[in-house]
Amino acid sequence: MRAGLIFLVLLFSFSCATTHTASPVFSPVYITNQARYSLLPPSDIQAPLDMAQHISGAYGKQKFLLEAWIQADDTRLNMSFFNGLGTAVGDLVFRETEISFDSVFFPSSFKPEYIVADFQFCFYRAEALSPALEKCGLSLLVEHRGAQAGEKTELRIISDAQKPVIEIEKTQAFVRYTNYMRGYTYTLEGEF
Repeated sequence: MRAGLIFLVLLFSFSCATTHTASPVFSPVYITNQARYSLLPPSDIQAPLDMAQHISGAYGKQKFLLEAWIQADDTRLNMSFFNGLGTAVGDLVFRETEISFDSVFFPSSFKPEYIVADFQFCFYRAEALSPALEKCGLSLLVEHRGAQAGEKTELRIISDAQKPVIEIEKTQAFVRYTNYMRGYTYTLEGEF
Protein backbone atom coordinates (compact mmCIF):
# COMPACT_ATOMS: atom_id res chain seq x y z
CA MET A 1 0.00 0.00 0.00
CA ARG A 2 2.82 2.41 0.82
CA ALA A 3 4.16 1.86 -2.73
CA GLY A 4 0.77 3.01 -4.05
CA LEU A 5 0.89 6.19 -2.03
CA ILE A 6 4.47 6.82 -3.09
CA PHE A 7 3.36 6.33 -6.71
CA LEU A 8 0.61 8.92 -6.38
CA VAL A 9 2.98 11.38 -4.73
CA LEU A 10 5.56 10.89 -7.49
CA LEU A 11 2.92 11.06 -10.19
CA PHE A 12 1.81 14.50 -9.18
CA SER A 13 4.89 15.89 -7.45
CA PHE A 14 6.14 17.57 -10.60
CA SER A 15 3.47 20.21 -9.96
CA CYS A 16 3.82 23.07 -7.48
CA ALA A 17 0.65 24.62 -6.00
CA THR A 18 -1.44 24.51 -2.88
CA THR A 19 -4.20 21.94 -2.60
CA HIS A 20 -7.01 24.46 -2.23
CA THR A 21 -8.14 26.81 -4.97
CA ALA A 22 -11.07 29.16 -4.31
CA SER A 23 -11.45 30.48 -7.84
CA PRO A 24 -13.15 29.30 -11.02
CA VAL A 25 -9.73 29.62 -12.66
CA PHE A 26 -7.75 26.52 -11.73
CA SER A 27 -4.10 25.79 -12.33
CA PRO A 28 -3.57 24.39 -15.83
CA VAL A 29 -2.62 20.75 -16.24
CA TYR A 30 0.44 20.03 -18.36
CA ILE A 31 -0.48 17.12 -20.61
CA THR A 32 2.84 17.49 -22.41
CA ASN A 33 5.68 19.85 -21.54
CA GLN A 34 3.96 22.55 -23.65
CA ALA A 35 0.24 21.62 -23.80
CA ARG A 36 -1.67 23.24 -20.93
CA TYR A 37 -5.20 21.88 -20.41
CA SER A 38 -7.82 23.92 -18.52
CA LEU A 39 -10.36 21.96 -16.52
CA LEU A 40 -13.90 21.77 -17.83
CA PRO A 41 -16.94 22.34 -15.58
CA PRO A 42 -18.73 19.38 -13.96
CA SER A 43 -21.68 19.89 -16.33
CA ASP A 44 -19.65 18.29 -19.16
CA ILE A 45 -19.75 14.81 -17.59
CA GLN A 46 -20.95 12.05 -19.93
CA ALA A 47 -23.17 10.34 -17.31
CA PRO A 48 -23.52 10.58 -13.51
CA LEU A 49 -21.47 8.14 -11.39
CA ASP A 50 -22.01 6.95 -7.82
CA MET A 51 -19.89 3.87 -7.31
CA ALA A 52 -16.99 2.05 -5.72
CA GLN A 53 -13.88 1.54 -7.84
CA HIS A 54 -10.87 -0.71 -7.41
CA ILE A 55 -7.75 1.07 -8.72
CA SER A 56 -4.58 -0.78 -9.68
CA GLY A 57 -1.68 0.65 -11.58
CA ALA A 58 2.00 1.20 -12.11
CA TYR A 59 4.46 4.05 -12.43
CA GLY A 60 7.67 2.58 -13.83
CA LYS A 61 8.36 -0.44 -11.61
CA GLN A 62 6.25 0.88 -8.71
CA LYS A 63 2.83 -0.81 -8.43
CA PHE A 64 -0.12 0.39 -6.37
CA LEU A 65 -3.62 -0.60 -5.27
CA LEU A 66 -6.33 1.69 -3.93
CA GLU A 67 -10.07 1.68 -3.39
CA ALA A 68 -12.20 4.72 -4.17
CA TRP A 69 -15.76 5.90 -3.92
CA ILE A 70 -16.69 8.26 -6.74
CA GLN A 71 -19.72 10.55 -6.86
CA ALA A 72 -19.96 12.71 -9.94
CA ASP A 73 -22.76 14.54 -11.67
CA ASP A 74 -23.28 17.81 -13.52
CA THR A 75 -22.60 19.87 -10.36
CA ARG A 76 -19.66 18.17 -8.63
CA LEU A 77 -17.03 15.45 -8.39
CA ASN A 78 -16.30 13.86 -5.01
CA MET A 79 -13.63 11.18 -4.64
CA SER A 80 -12.73 9.36 -1.44
CA PHE A 81 -9.64 7.13 -1.49
CA PHE A 82 -8.99 4.18 0.85
CA ASN A 83 -6.16 1.73 1.41
CA GLY A 84 -6.71 -2.04 1.37
CA LEU A 85 -7.77 -2.02 5.02
CA GLY A 86 -10.48 0.56 4.40
CA THR A 87 -8.62 3.46 6.02
CA ALA A 88 -9.29 6.82 4.36
CA VAL A 89 -6.19 8.23 2.66
CA GLY A 90 -7.66 11.23 0.84
CA ASP A 91 -10.74 13.19 -0.23
CA LEU A 92 -11.04 15.29 -3.38
CA VAL A 93 -13.85 17.77 -4.10
CA PHE A 94 -14.25 19.55 -7.43
CA ARG A 95 -17.01 22.01 -8.24
CA GLU A 96 -17.20 24.71 -10.86
CA THR A 97 -15.74 27.28 -8.43
CA GLU A 98 -13.57 25.19 -6.10
CA ILE A 99 -11.18 22.31 -5.87
CA SER A 100 -9.71 20.77 -2.75
CA PHE A 101 -7.78 17.67 -1.82
CA ASP A 102 -7.25 16.70 1.81
CA SER A 103 -4.78 13.97 2.71
CA VAL A 104 -2.08 13.54 5.31
CA PHE A 105 -0.13 11.41 2.80
CA PHE A 106 0.35 14.05 0.11
CA PRO A 107 2.57 17.15 0.20
CA SER A 108 0.92 20.57 0.24
CA SER A 109 2.39 21.22 -3.24
CA PHE A 110 0.24 18.42 -4.70
CA LYS A 111 -2.09 19.68 -7.47
CA PRO A 112 -5.49 17.92 -7.44
CA GLU A 113 -6.15 19.32 -10.91
CA TYR A 114 -4.17 16.37 -12.31
CA ILE A 115 -6.57 13.82 -10.80
CA VAL A 116 -9.55 15.82 -12.06
CA ALA A 117 -8.06 16.08 -15.57
CA ASP A 118 -7.52 12.31 -15.75
CA PHE A 119 -11.12 11.81 -14.61
CA GLN A 120 -12.36 14.25 -17.27
CA PHE A 121 -10.42 12.50 -20.03
CA CYS A 122 -12.13 9.24 -19.06
CA PHE A 123 -15.67 10.31 -18.22
CA TYR A 124 -16.48 13.64 -19.90
CA ARG A 125 -18.33 14.05 -23.18
CA ALA A 126 -16.06 13.90 -26.22
CA GLU A 127 -17.94 16.91 -27.66
CA ALA A 128 -16.66 19.01 -24.74
CA LEU A 129 -13.17 17.48 -24.49
CA SER A 130 -12.25 17.76 -28.16
CA PRO A 131 -12.37 21.58 -28.44
CA ALA A 132 -10.71 21.98 -25.02
CA LEU A 133 -7.83 19.75 -26.13
CA GLU A 134 -7.59 21.49 -29.51
CA LYS A 135 -7.09 24.80 -27.64
CA CYS A 136 -3.86 23.40 -26.19
CA GLY A 137 -2.68 21.90 -29.49
CA LEU A 138 -3.83 18.30 -28.96
CA SER A 139 -6.41 16.12 -30.67
CA LEU A 140 -8.92 13.55 -29.41
CA LEU A 141 -9.86 10.43 -31.35
CA VAL A 142 -12.80 8.34 -30.11
CA GLU A 143 -13.51 4.88 -31.52
CA HIS A 144 -16.31 2.49 -30.62
CA ARG A 145 -15.68 -1.23 -31.01
CA GLY A 146 -17.49 -4.51 -30.44
CA ALA A 147 -21.06 -3.24 -30.76
CA GLN A 148 -21.99 -6.25 -32.93
CA ALA A 149 -20.86 -8.78 -30.31
CA GLY A 150 -22.81 -7.01 -27.56
CA GLU A 151 -19.62 -5.95 -25.80
CA LYS A 152 -19.06 -2.23 -26.19
CA THR A 153 -15.57 -0.79 -25.95
CA GLU A 154 -14.73 2.88 -26.31
CA LEU A 155 -11.16 3.85 -27.12
CA ARG A 156 -10.03 7.45 -26.54
CA ILE A 157 -6.64 8.61 -27.78
CA ILE A 158 -5.25 12.06 -26.99
CA SER A 159 -2.45 12.89 -29.42
CA ASP A 160 0.18 15.55 -29.97
CA ALA A 161 0.95 15.87 -33.71
CA GLN A 162 -0.50 12.38 -34.25
CA LYS A 163 1.72 10.88 -31.55
CA PRO A 164 -0.40 9.23 -28.81
CA VAL A 165 0.10 10.87 -25.41
CA ILE A 166 -2.81 9.29 -23.50
CA GLU A 167 -4.88 6.23 -24.34
CA ILE A 168 -8.08 5.24 -22.53
CA GLU A 169 -9.95 1.98 -23.08
CA LYS A 170 -13.43 1.88 -21.54
CA THR A 171 -15.81 -1.07 -21.19
CA GLN A 172 -18.77 -1.69 -18.87
CA ALA A 173 -16.42 -3.42 -16.39
CA PHE A 174 -13.21 -1.37 -16.48
CA VAL A 175 -11.36 1.73 -17.63
CA ARG A 176 -7.68 1.31 -18.55
CA TYR A 177 -5.73 4.59 -18.63
CA THR A 178 -2.23 4.84 -20.10
CA ASN A 179 -0.20 8.05 -20.03
CA TYR A 180 2.71 7.52 -22.42
CA MET A 181 4.16 10.97 -21.75
CA ARG A 182 4.44 10.59 -17.97
CA GLY A 183 4.98 6.83 -17.93
CA TYR A 184 2.09 5.62 -15.79
CA THR A 185 -0.93 3.38 -16.24
CA TYR A 186 -3.88 2.36 -14.10
CA THR A 187 -7.09 0.35 -14.33
CA LEU A 188 -10.36 1.29 -12.70
CA GLU A 189 -12.68 -1.65 -12.09
CA GLY A 190 -16.38 -1.15 -11.44
CA GLU A 191 -19.74 -1.04 -13.26
CA PHE A 192 -19.55 1.82 -15.76
